[in-house]
Amino acid sequence: MFWIWNTFYDKYWNFNNHAFLKLLEEARKKQYKKQRKSMWFANKEITLFNSVSKKEVWQFINKLSIFINSWIDIKWALNILAKQIKNPYLKSITLEIKDNIDHGIAINETMAQFPKVFDNLTVALIKVWEKTWRLWDILIELESNMLESIELKSKVKWAMIYPIILLWLTIIMVVFMMIFIVPRITESFEKAWWELPWATQVVVNISHFIINDWWKIILAIIWVVIVFKLINFTYLWRILFANLYIKLPIFWYIVKQSNIVFFIKSFTILLNSWVLLLESLKTSSLVVSNLAYKKELIRIKNEVELWLTISKSLWLNLEYEANIYMNKLFPEEFAYVVSTWEETWSLSNSLSKIWTNYNNELKRYIWNLSSMMEPIIIVIVWFLVWSIVISIMLPFFEMWKIAKNL
Repeated sequence: MFWIWNTFYDKYWNFNNHAFLKLLEEARKKQYKKQRKSMWFANKEITLFNSVSKKEVWQFINKLSIFINSWIDIKWALNILAKQIKNPYLKSITLEIKDNIDHGIAINETMAQFPKVFDNLTVALIKVWEKTWRLWDILIELESNMLESIELKSKVKWAMIYPIILLWLTIIMVVFMMIFIVPRITESFEKAWWELPWATQVVVNISHFIINDWWKIILAIIWVVIVFKLINFTYLWRILFANLYIKLPIFWYIVKQSNIVFFIKSFTILLNSWVLLLESLKTSSLVVSNLAYKKELIRIKNEVELWLTISKSLWLNLEYEANIYMNKLFPEEFAYVVSTWEETWSLSNSLSKIWTNYNNELKRYIWNLSSMMEPIIIVIVWFLVWSIVISIMLPFFEMWKIAKNL
């Protein structure tokens, strides 16, 4: 008993909340292990893979915002939400948030225990508004921000995934032709020892390789997946690929613009929420997905901490007649706007306007790219299919020439 008392209270008799949260996290992990072992027998609501989609989190914030703005008590609102939520993992988190309020644990502290469900921006804003007693405002802001973020991320993912899906369908179609169509057509030529044209022979060799050595292809795919998984554990390779994504042909604009848009939006919301500048930069660096942008924002935050302005940290120098700008991650226009509005103390207003412009430009680019990629993929599919068809038909053309000479 004395050990527990000594652990949760310091020498000034202040309650040590961090130690209590650590003990709570350890107890939660042990509880989940027991639940997974008995999931098939005791509790059918426990899922094998604890995951919550962004849409479910948005619905959680949306309903909580409606309840709070209707002047419903926060604990009662969480209790109603727990009954409406279908995801058992999110339901358990909601009940834990409600129970922890009785023990003096803030909502943001409980949310911080689930980083895969609630991102850093959500936790930071909940923390700020809990301190200012304006929780209903942050819920409205979070709801709109999460909805915009979900829509933008879905468009960005679709722009990246759409051509990949079409290419995979093309590969499947080509493999089907190589396995089931090409061998049957070329079988008669091989039995007659007919000398095949080089294009037809290439197609036949590929067909034989896919049929006889398919296990080598599967091993190669598994090896590539393992290598990429191992690369994610190495910082050097992660930063190398992060810089490579920024230089990808066609898609580089989406990677850069989406990271800039997410940074500006989160940074603006934090500033409008009266979060300190350094804390806003630190939290915003956790919101962006590209590691190169994370590294750049941490560098800017460290230089601002040494009493440099954000514009100078972006390497914008206005002391010379010919202004030199060398930052490759943030556009020069952004640095000039930041420099201008830093002097007027209305940085968040200018950033909101920039975010609107950049967000609209990104949406237009994604729409144009999707419209442009569709005919390109169709041409690629047409080229591959007709290359195989023509290669197969070449021996028939040569037979027709021989028959004509006879």
